[in-house]
Amino acid sequence: MAHVLKGSVQRVSATGDLITDISNEQIADAPSDDSVVVTFGPHHTLGIYDPDHEESESTLLAVRGTSGNLELTIVGISLSEMLGIGPGEKVEIKW
Repeated sequence: MAHVLKGSVQRVSATGDLITDISNEQIADAPSDDSVVVTFGPHHTLGIYDPDHEESESTLLAVRGTSGNLELTIVGISLSEMLGIGPGEKVEIKW
């Protein structure tokens, strides 16, 4: 059975990451591999990573954030500035 979680971006961090209202607890059972699709606006990324990931610069990721919620980030770049996305943007996770 497919899992679908819907939420939205609640705020932008000081570094430009998008912090959603989807809690880490809600995605605790989600796999970390590319069977997970995270969509926001016209963009998507595969997988959900831990905060201590070692992905390279400029990689778009969904992260189990230190905020306690799912965070969307581009490693080393302000995602909010680069893509012009802010609070209110819809987020959907499927696996």
